[in-house]
Amino acid sequence: YATGAKEILNGSHVVGDLNPYYSLPSIITAFIAKITPFSLDEVTLWLPAVFGSLVVIPLILIGRTLKNDFLGFFAALIGAIAWSYYNRTMTGYYDTDMLVVVMLVFVIWGMVEFFVNRNEKMFLVVPLFIIFYEGWYPQCRSVLLAILAISFVYAYFFSKDKKSFLFLTILLISLSGFSYYINLIIVFTLYIALKFKKELFEANKNILILFIGGLVLLAFSGTFDSLWHSFLGYFARNSLEENGFHFYSITKTVREASHIPFTLVADRISGAEWLFVFSAIGYILMLIRYPVLLISIPSVLIGIGAFKLGLRFTIYAVPFFALGFSYLSLLIAKYLSKFINEDAKSLKYILALLLVGASLYANIEHIIGYKVPTTFTKQEVLALKKLSKIASREDYVVTWWDYGYPIRYYAKTKTLIDGGKHSGDVNFPVSFALTHDQISAANIARLDVEYTDKLERAHELNQSFKTKGFLEDMMQKYGFKDVNSFLDSLKNPNFNLPKKTRDIYFFLPYRMIDIFPTVAIFSSIDLKTGKVVKRNFFYKASSFVDRGNFILLGRGIQIDKEKGLIYLGQNRVPIKNFSISFVTKDGKTISKNQLIHPNGALNVIFMKSYGSILILDDDMYNSTYIQLFALGNYNKSLYEPIFSNPWVKIYKLKR
Repeated sequence: YATGAKEILNGSHVVGDLNPYYSLPSIITAFIAKITPFSLDEVTLWLPAVFGSLVVIPLILIGRTLKNDFLGFFAALIGAIAWSYYNRTMTGYYDTDMLVVVMLVFVIWGMVEFFVNRNEKMFLVVPLFIIFYEGWYPQCRSVLLAILAISFVYAYFFSKDKKSFLFLTILLISLSGFSYYINLIIVFTLYIALKFKKELFEANKNILILFIGGLVLLAFSGTFDSLWHSFLGYFARNSLEENGFHFYSITKTVREASHIPFTLVADRISGAEWLFVFSAIGYILMLIRYPVLLISIPSVLIGIGAFKLGLRFTIYAVPFFALGFSYLSLLIAKYLSKFINEDAKSLKYILALLLVGASLYANIEHIIGYKVPTTFTKQEVLALKKLSKIASREDYVVTWWDYGYPIRYYAKTKTLIDGGKHSGDVNFPVSFALTHDQISAANIARLDVEYTDKLERAHELNQSFKTKGFLEDMMQKYGFKDVNSFLDSLKNPNFNLPKKTRDIYFFLPYRMIDIFPTVAIFSSIDLKTGKVVKRNFFYKASSFVDRGNFILLGRGIQIDKEKGLIYLGQNRVPIKNFSISFVTKDGKTISKNQLIHPNGALNVIFMKSYGSILILDDDMYNSTYIQLFALGNYNKSLYEPIFSNPWVKIYKLKR
């Protein structure tokens, strides 16, 4: 989104570059940078803290609507700084999360305001919140639909009037996944009709027709399809089938979308396990006292279900558990104050504040100890800025998806994958390029770049582009029936590649070493079955002890220098290659290699400048990333070094 904002400010968008040029977060960010004296970097740094703090407003408004100002006030104190909410809205955490929960709570407040006070302004206010919410975060549709479903049940049992069903029907219509300006036209038209032609909405038949129309709009806008794909994305975690191929699912490797212990869920929602239990009791009692808050249940269930869905979802329960904690604190304080001194009216609030203080202390203690490094180091950014002066806006950088967004922001090039585009089918060719030999890497990189650029350009321009997927298209083009045969053919240095239309660069950071085994999994899979066919051996030791003939690496792993063996517990494995690499003063990597046992099963690399030792099998040792980064060995007919320092190396593909 920051790159999209940069393109808006500079008028420099390139078709097919994947940057969300037309997205609401980019537009708002660019607007703020334009009208304030702050730079874009400063705006993206501070905006999460500013926007994230806005959650206090709807929390206070909920308390006011329920005629309990202190309920909202205490909840606002907790909700804005609760463990997971702080983590995902802290200074510098520039992402849609900074308004995801804020807008959700605004929507729920508007619905509560309507049900409690029959405020007809909510016929317009809440749909506007929903439209903005959808523009900001399109994935919100699933939780909003769940909230609407609960709301219809609530209206049936508690309201039982036409106005409630009409209100919810208009909200349903505002959820249709069309462009925001179309939804705005629909909502404003309905609101004006409601103001001046009320008789149209008095007949049950008309409300029913409107409701059916809302369902039809949802169907035609693709909402149900997107919900189904979201379901598959989070519950089909082992592999996903695309066009007959089984790719490795990204949700197996992304920490924020992986399973977590329930104790961690409790900590992230409330700050501690006992605080979670306290909040849960308060939330249940609050639902009994204020049944209208039943509409918040879907959000709470998503938050609690984070132990299955992934840690990022805990934020959905935070504001409502904050309300629960606030409610129980006030309830306990009410009875304690009567017991201590019935005449001291302020005592209740003092006691409640003391209880709330326990929650604040636990969460503030977490905040003080929560230190997060920057996404990129200064040296990595300097490398990318240099690349931006060499590469054109149409060129591509091949690297793992973790680095996609920052590369586009600093290098101003295109990337194949990023934090939003990283499904198994698009990760496969990139993983293949990084973890296979240099010839195969060069060939698949050229094929993937030329294919992807045509695909993304067509998508953005709404042009027809018939494709069955990258691998199927390539197999058909080159006449292969078997995918493994096609992949083997990429080892051919004379592979008939398509015409070169742009340059390709390989971005190889040192930090990728730590995730390299994960990167390899995506192309170590049998695409016909979805099973990992080979578990590559890769071990990194950042601390070790040299005992003369033996090097102790920890975890029962030792290197016998005299015999050229690696001890893996009780197993003795002969070393094939022993390599030593070091970085020179000008940033180049030099390596020396000694063949120990020609038939050895494992290889050792002593990265002297980093104080690290790698133990890896032949596939990992001969991979493009290890050869180019760790050893500095590159095929001079295929690759040209563009930038090199201890933290990152950039190579240009010659073909």
